[in-house]
Amino acid sequence: MRARPMHPLEIDGAFATSWDRLVAARGVHADPFDTHAWFASTLHGHHDPLDDIRVVSVLDAADQPRALLPLERIGPDRWGVFSAHRRPRSHVVVHPDEPHGADSIADALARTGVRELRLHRMPSRDPETHRLIAGLRACGYTVDAREKACDMLAGVDGGWAGHRARFRSFDRYAHRFATRVRAQWDLTVDRIGGPGTREHDFDAGFAVYTDLFARSWKGPLQPAAADARRDLIARAARHDWARLYILRVDGVPAAMHLWFRLGDVATWHSTAYDERFAALGIGTVVQWQAQELVLAEPWPAGTRPRLVDLMPTRTPQKLRLAPERPALWDVEAVRDRRLLAITLPARGFARATRMSVEQHLRVRRAKTAPVEPDLVAETVIPPAINPHEGGDKPDPVHEAGLADNRAIALACGYRGTDTVDAGRARGETWWLVGEEPHTLVHLGPDRTVHTVAALGADRTRPHDRQPQDAARSVATALGETLRLYLPDPAGTPGTPLRREPEPVPWPVARTGPTRLTSKGTTR
Repeated sequence: MRARPMHPLEIDGAFATSWDRLVAARGVHADPFDTHAWFASTLHGHHDPLDDIRVVSVLDAADQPRALLPLERIGPDRWGVFSAHRRPRSHVVVHPDEPHGADSIADALARTGVRELRLHRMPSRDPETHRLIAGLRACGYTVDAREKACDMLAGVDGGWAGHRARFRSFDRYAHRFATRVRAQWDLTVDRIGGPGTREHDFDAGFAVYTDLFARSWKGPLQPAAADARRDLIARAARHDWARLYILRVDGVPAAMHLWFRLGDVATWHSTAYDERFAALGIGTVVQWQAQELVLAEPWPAGTRPRLVDLMPTRTPQKLRLAPERPALWDVEAVRDRRLLAITLPARGFARATRMSVEQHLRVRRAKTAPVEPDLVAETVIPPAINPHEGGDKPDPVHEAGLADNRAIALACGYRGTDTVDAGRARGETWWLVGEEPHTLVHLGPDRTVHTVAALGADRTRPHDRQPQDAARSVATALGETLRLYLPDPAGTPGTPLRREPEPVPWPVARTGPTRLTSKGTTR
């Protein structure tokens, strides 16, 4: 065995394959962010010179890796984990049958003149983290390890059945959301990955993924990030690691999960979902159905699902599903720098404090930034004197009832039905236009039209109906004059009309029986 830093250009296909096999052999410590697949996909979008990147490797007699630690230069004689800002954590990757791999990497770092080392969020649960720290100290490094965050994990015993039984409360919670959706729309989940999946299936799935990302609160993926993620999925698919799960409501993509099955770990990489579906609780539904699919399908020979990894960062959902939360450490080591070694703990604390303060100030500035007022002009919508004039049959209009609150929330882009309940308490109403409703009109108690939602509109084709037309249908049916406010650069400050395209049709079976045609006449 010998250990040395390797230039990225030295890594050939055989070495890359051995690297990925090494990570997959690590059982419950297998991590997609340690694979060559992730390294290579990230390297393509990396802006630093390749000469500033090294993979410290412990090699066997055939020059294949038995242990690895990818690093990048961050200063003179100073190195850090490769692309730390693009990964949630990092491991020193050591084969389970290699007892001295971490020691050999520490020795290689000392021999090659690395005087300062920063390791990003090293898992405290991984024995190799402790062996590396001990090895660095044995080589003369002063080492400081600080808790930075924590993993969010759930052990799996008994496959999906055991996992479901363990989280019975969440299972019932997710089932309630799914049942409510199925009462009004079809709900399905597509799986991409596994036997029979072709390369173009992943391409089509990734197109849905990026589209949903753009519709989420996260905003669109930057081109470089999208290219790297697409490349990662393609490389992982060759090993049968990648899974894409698309949740559809009435056939329309609403949410999507990206998972990796690697070693004995099912890792949830990311979620993308259309915020317009938030009122349906689809984030909860897709999370649980994806876990069922990833755990229930057959796993490769020699592996079994023993751990669900929900990735660092705390959310209410993760706090319910990840009871095991071992610490992640930021590890800093210095050698041959006596003053720096003495001040190492204080420097780490100061750096963490500075970053926390900077983040707080960024959030505060964003909240206090002045907002330019919207300029609007009033449009008066009187009822039609003769709605049958010209031979056109007027659209029937009827009021959406209490049973329609969830569909109203979806159509108007609310995050939940509480907004509808509060609106009703203030005297607000929602009106459906069309025999098979094509438009929803949200009306305030002062007869101001707040929202016009096109129901079931194809997002790729703008709806040809103007909001004034739907408002006129409601005004005619009620026999009242309505007002709406449209954006106008020459107008006065005010709240403009919201125009919302609903991604799925209105659930016709749930509409109320009372229909109006003109001047409040029931039909």
